[in-house]
Amino acid sequence: MSKDNLSNESDEEFLEEADLEEGSEDIVEENGTDEENPSVPLDQYEKIKDDYLRLAADFDNFKKRSEKERENITKASVSYFINGLMPLLDNFEIAISQDETPKEVETLNSLLEKVLNDMQIKHIGADGEDFDPSLHEAVEHSGEGDKQVVESVLRKGYKFQDSLIRPAMVKVKSE
Repeated sequence: MSKDNLSNESDEEFLEEADLEEGSEDIVEENGTDEENPSVPLDQYEKIKDDYLRLAADFDNFKKRSEKERENITKASVSYFINGLMPLLDNFEIAISQDETPKEVETLNSLLEKVLNDMQIKHIGADGEDFDPSLHEAVEHSGEGDKQVVESVLRKGYKFQDSLIRPAMVKVKSE
């Protein structure tokens, strides 16, 4: 559009708005009310009230959805970070299980455990607990029976709040 067309359109809109304002004054005068005491028909009031309540509910739902998305992003970020540390955690477990472990390795491992605890990361898998396929990955099964118990933990699993980061790799024994 050229500047002339644009200015002509804006002039026309201004004139239309001015005509509407003059017409609205005529309507107010015909109804016998003034701007200080406007009256709204009941059906129009109910529609405005309904629209307001819907808008308020939509906004409340938006806030809840945003909060849930923020929590999911936090969980995903922590999980991604911990997954990057998994090889380090596994190697510390192997080093600690050796007969002669240097004091420095034990100190570093305890610092790492403290960081995980501060981040609300929990270990999964302990010898003797009931086998739960949603938390444990069974790599070996022995015995026959109805009750399945974790015989030994081959690799620790980790959980952040209620989200599983990595299942524990375990040997299962049936009793």
